[in-house]
Amino acid sequence: MAFFRNFRIHAHGVHVLLTLYNGIIVFLLAFFMGITQKKINLSMSAGSFLQQVPVLPVPADERLAYALAAFGVLAGCGYIYSNAGRLPWPLRYAVFVLEMSLCIFLMHILNLAYDGVVLLLIADLMYCYQGRHQMIVMLLAMAVVYFVISYNVSLWQMKVVPFEVYAGYYNHEVQSMLLPLKNLLTYGNITIFVIYMVVLIQDKRRENEEIAGLNRQLLSANNKLNESNLQLNISNAKLNAANKKLKEYAMTIASLTEIKERNRLAREIHDTLGHALTGIVAGLDACMVTLEIAPKETREQLGLLRETAQHGMVDVRRSMHMLRPDDLEKLSLQEALEKLARDFSRTAGVQVEIKFDKFPAQFREDEADVIYRIVQEGMTNASRHGHASHVGISLVGNGSSLEIVIADNGIGCQKVKKGFGLHHMQERLELLGGTLRFWSEKGFVLEICIPLNREWKQSEV
Repeated sequence: MAFFRNFRIHAHGVHVLLTLYNGIIVFLLAFFMGITQKKINLSMSAGSFLQQVPVLPVPADERLAYALAAFGVLAGCGYIYSNAGRLPWPLRYAVFVLEMSLCIFLMHILNLAYDGVVLLLIADLMYCYQGRHQMIVMLLAMAVVYFVISYNVSLWQMKVVPFEVYAGYYNHEVQSMLLPLKNLLTYGNITIFVIYMVVLIQDKRRENEEIAGLNRQLLSANNKLNESNLQLNISNAKLNAANKKLKEYAMTIASLTEIKERNRLAREIHDTLGHALTGIVAGLDACMVTLEIAPKETREQLGLLRETAQHGMVDVRRSMHMLRPDDLEKLSLQEALEKLARDFSRTAGVQVEIKFDKFPAQFREDEADVIYRIVQEGMTNASRHGHASHVGISLVGNGSSLEIVIADNGIGCQKVKKGFGLHHMQERLELLGGTLRFWSEKGFVLEICIPLNREWKQSEV
């Protein structure tokens, strides 16, 4: 069973065996003819021998040397041609032509006593057979070989010394052994050639089966890869949908938290300020009654009302202070805006690019609060309503005012309507005397101008 596991190696081995076998036959024939000629010369029967042949035979030593040299070159050409896949086609055919010429020369030097080297030539050609086109080339080459050899055989038929003439020098018993031995060697060559062809065909078939198996495996792997890619695309789509919902939930939670905090602070202001104002109104009503009747008591009552108003102002300041962002308490406005942009970019998944130019170093608290809330609201609207992936924010100071531009690459809208966010933003700006412009063009753009009504030191960033 091991003989059939690797047909390529065994085909090469049979080819080597075929080459060695032909080399042995060439050597034996050349040696036999040379020895016979020497015996004829020693036996003083050269005259009678020459009368039986049409031409003068090649000297014995020269015949053996020519035969061995020609076959050595032929074997070398066979080795080159067996590796012809590495050679360009012109050189490959040149080697084949040389090999064919050597076959003809060997047949001539052996007096047409042996033509088995032609099978060696065909074996070399078959070893390189690949595909339909090479099959056509091989058939044409074999036809040329047959024609050339047949032509030369017919041309030299009357100009060589037949093997039978050499065999006729020996007695009948030796002749009866020589001719069958020659035929046996010829049949052995044919047998090895047939074995070689069978093994070579099996080798080619096994190679085709292996290639077909590799193609099936490759096709199966491609199908599995396509299925994996499809599953990956489906998973990515689900993941994107989940991320989108998560962003919406995060924005909703943030909005609800902000509303809840506003309501809590509104209740607290209502309770503290309402209580104080109610007491002040009631006290003032009493003072209006007692103003002329009891001026001293009225004055005392007004003092109490003043203390109540002061307590109310403290409560209002405390409540308003709770509305101020914590970052503005710890950081400068520029640092707070940069942190706001970074945090929003991480939580909302929106790329935020914020730039400062001649940005003032100091602001009043109310100015800083309004700027902070406007930038915050602009980014929120860009993500929530515009579904933007990029927001560009520019803050430029010119000495007397601050220009803010917030532009996104969202879906925009054909007809802009003021919602709660824009109304709230405009109300904040009106407290500072600022203006708001907005339009939609390849996204949404906010343009804010805030006058700076106090002296401040500016530093370019």
